[in-house]
Order: sequence, then structure tokens, then C-alpha cells
Amino acid sequence: MTSNNFNWEKTKQLSVIQLLLAFALPSVFAFVGFRLVLPMLVKSGTPVLIAWPSVASVMLLVLVIVAFILLRSEAKQLNIPVTSRMCLKKLSIKQWLSYIAILIIGFVFAAISVQLVEPLMKVTGLTIPDYMPFFLNPTINPVDADPSVLSPGLPIKGQFVLIPLMTIALLLNIMAEELYFRAWILPKLSKYGRIGWVINAVLFAFYHSFQLWLFPTILVGSLIWAFVIYKSKSIWPALVGHLVGNFLLTILGILMLILG
Repeated sequence: MTSNNFNWEKTKQLSVIQLLLAFALPSVFAFVGFRLVLPMLVKSGTPVLIAWPSVASVMLLVLVIVAFILLRSEAKQLNIPVTSRMCLKKLSIKQWLSYIAILIIGFVFAAISVQLVEPLMKVTGLTIPDYMPFFLNPTINPVDADPSVLSPGLPIKGQFVLIPLMTIALLLNIMAEELYFRAWILPKLSKYGRIGWVINAVLFAFYHSFQLWLFPTILVGSLIWAFVIYKSKSIWPALVGHLVGNFLLTILGILMLILG
């Protein structure tokens, strides 16, 4: 008989080397895509807001497929439904309210941490490549910036094609991060005890080697995400938080720019 319960400690735990590789391999893959392929496309004449979601979608789709294969394989080994191994555990209303409260606090701290980006860049010498989209550049205020700065080579007003492109990229980003880095990896850190979620969050922040200038914000967000999933044993709160914080706000912001 197949069990619906997923005991995190029963899944195969990761050694230090395996853990580092689990983060390093997708990090290298993403670095190649965003720091080598993306600039080549932009240099060839592809507008940034077309090139970035195109490159991101391809890479993230690969990571989603890999995550699903790994999760399905472990579900069979543990004799549990794949949804259980995906950490799609149902939560009570009381749990939802408490975790939403934590996520809201996390959003506040993440917003405050944006102020650390410029000091970090000054100290480390990090720069933001011009082939990165404006929403990854906290030094740009979309409300006041010139349209040519927001979307070089492509007048953003009236470009409704950007909505499906960005929607696909952002949804795949949510699925990749929650299924691979949280649902698959986090339970495999149970042997590290209460610091397992901290390890996961820190390594996840460093996974973003292709955009290290955002390290303070990403670290704060990933700490909140990992903590909530560790406590709830479910990725549902993080999925919802991701949809609101990373997806809806970005899409609405781009839609406002498109409408002019």
C-alpha cells in the first residue's frame, strides 16, 4: 500500500560534496546562460526584454524537468505519491495565517535589504551588466526612468508580447526554485538538524552567482522561504508568496509600462 506521509529523515541525505554539487551544477548552468548566452543575443540585436525571458525559460524548464524526475524517482523508492515527495502537504487555516504573517515580515525585510545593494557593489566592485533587465537593477526607478533605459532597442509601450514571455519565465522560475532547491534538496538536509534550512538558504543565495549584486535581498528572501518550508514541511506557502511577490508584482509593473 502506498503511504501519503513523507518523513523527511527517510529520504537519502546529502553529503557535503553532494550538497555543494547540487547547488554548483545549476549555478554554473545559469551562469553560462545569463552571462554568456544572454549577452551574445543582446549584442546580436535581440532586445533585452525579449532575450532575458527566452534564455531564462529554456534553462528553467530544464531544471523543472530535472527536479520532477528526481522527485518522482524518490517517491517510488519511498513508496509515496509524487505529490507527497514534492512537499505539497495541505495546511490548516491556522497554519496558513501564521506562515503568511511570516512571509509578510520577510517581504518587509527583503524590501529594506535592497538598500544594501549599492553599498555592496561599491565595496566589492560588482557591476550590473547592461544586458540584464531593468527589474533586476535596483538602482533604476521604473517610474522615473527613461523608457529607453527600461527597454533598450524595443519601445516598451504597446509591447503586449512581453506579458506571455515574462509570464512563462517567471512561472518556470517559481517551479524550478520550489521543486528543486526546496522540495528536493531541503528534506535531504535533515541530518544537519535545525541549521539545515539555513544552509539551504545561504547556498541558494550563492546559486545566484550570475547576479551577485542582489545577494542581500536574495539571502533575506531565501532565509524566510526555507524557514517556512522547514517548519510547515510544505512548499505551498512559498509558492503563494512567490506568486505574489515575484510574479504578480513584476507582471503588473510591466503591464503598466506597456499601457504607458
